[in-house]
Amino acid sequence: MKKLKIKKIISSLNEISHFNRYLILTIVFLFSYIFYLSIPSLYDYESLQKQLEIKLLEEFKLKITLSKNIKYIKLPSPYFEIFDSTLHLETKDKVDEFGQIKKLKVYISILNLYKQEKLKIKKILFQESIFNLNNNSWKFLSDYLQNKPAKKKIFVKKSKIFLKQNNDYGALAIFTIDNLDTFFNDKTNHNKLNIYGKVFNTSFDLKWTSDLNNLGKSKFLLKFKEINLVVKSNLQKNILKEKIQYTGDQTINFIGSRIKTNVKFDNKLLIFSSQDSKINDSKISTYGKINFHPFFFNINFVVDKMNLSRIFDKKFLVNDLISRDIYFHKNFNGNLTININNLTKNKIFDRAKFIINFNNGKMKFDNTELISEKFGFLTLFDSQLTKLNEDSLLRTKAVLDITNEKKFYQRFQIPKNLRKPLNKIIFGIDKNLNTNDLKIYKFEIYPKTENYPSEDIEFFLKNYNLSDYAKVNSFFDFKKFLNEIFKEINKV
Repeated sequence: MKKLKIKKIISSLNEISHFNRYLILTIVFLFSYIFYLSIPSLYDYESLQKQLEIKLLEEFKLKITLSKNIKYIKLPSPYFEIFDSTLHLETKDKVDEFGQIKKLKVYISILNLYKQEKLKIKKILFQESIFNLNNNSWKFLSDYLQNKPAKKKIFVKKSKIFLKQNNDYGALAIFTIDNLDTFFNDKTNHNKLNIYGKVFNTSFDLKWTSDLNNLGKSKFLLKFKEINLVVKSNLQKNILKEKIQYTGDQTINFIGSRIKTNVKFDNKLLIFSSQDSKINDSKISTYGKINFHPFFFNINFVVDKMNLSRIFDKKFLVNDLISRDIYFHKNFNGNLTININNLTKNKIFDRAKFIINFNNGKMKFDNTELISEKFGFLTLFDSQLTKLNEDSLLRTKAVLDITNEKKFYQRFQIPKNLRKPLNKIIFGIDKNLNTNDLKIYKFEIYPKTENYPSEDIEFFLKNYNLSDYAKVNSFFDFKKFLNEIFKEINKV
């Protein structure tokens, strides 16, 4: 029995001894590894600065002037963090500043850390940086994506891109970059660029692929989820005498609609057109130009048929431009024209032409026309879009030119004893684009032979708009309003 107990004690001591050996070996290994990872902190940082600049130029094709403010972080993955550096572009005549790099992280391989001259870079990360996108930098990016770079990845986080005409002028637009990565896929021989960020107060997701098997061929997918807009493009790069131009086809999807366009653009101008497209089973054609320097667009839509209420529908693109305050951006400038050949479900007008102007943070609908083939046409003027208690309010004046007086009265069923000679009516209108409520605050009649006192009409409108039935949201509401106001006019 004693011998058996002694053997058990010896066996347990051996087990403890084995555990201690493994524990000691593990601790020694960890300390050795940490010590090994600490070797770069002993480098000559003055020579390291120049060494990294050379490697970044050779391996990433990036000319970066690094500062002496270099810090080494060993865990969880070793990298050098360099503060306040500058990214440059070399042209024939001069060197342009492309970016101000607040933080640059250069991730390094754990192999050969004991020799500074054999240092290997795995990937780089730009953080809290500002990049200037102008003519020269656009050409650099285009060439960069069309050529075969290193297989190592480049990341950008929490940074901004300033779209500029040149470095002497202010920003035309500002892109916020939450996350960007670019890399070369050697299996498919493709260059990849992925960006997630925000522009004009709207988030976007861009995926760009450059096919190096077919020189100059690329495609991109651009998504604006918040405004339900998706753009797909297939492009071909063409090198001309004085510029680089892209041509190709593009598909735009939004709210169940699909628009196919042909596109042509360079670093200054985008031109697109379409004939074979649909919006909710209605045929549509488009033509547009977008200038980048300065930013200005002129886009025309011709729609075969459409419900008028769709223009300001919560799911329609115009409403997204308003509700997300995109038009407030002072550099979002241009004209949007929507021609509707056939207004469906409308008892007043047959056709429409919407002219929407964006200028320095303001949105106007001046010269917009609603046409009735029976009695006349309505034209908007002095329009202004404002904010009222978080709602978007369109305040505008409108002139109704009456070409057929008889049919006008018949359309709105005005009794014959209330009818007066007239050829024009001017309205003052407030339309809440969030609730679709409409109120008429001004009403002036321009007759053929008579003058009607405006004071009585103004008094009537003031009382009418204070009543429970003041909203004019349908054909029947408008018909009732006209009958009431012509009753008032006949009292005079």
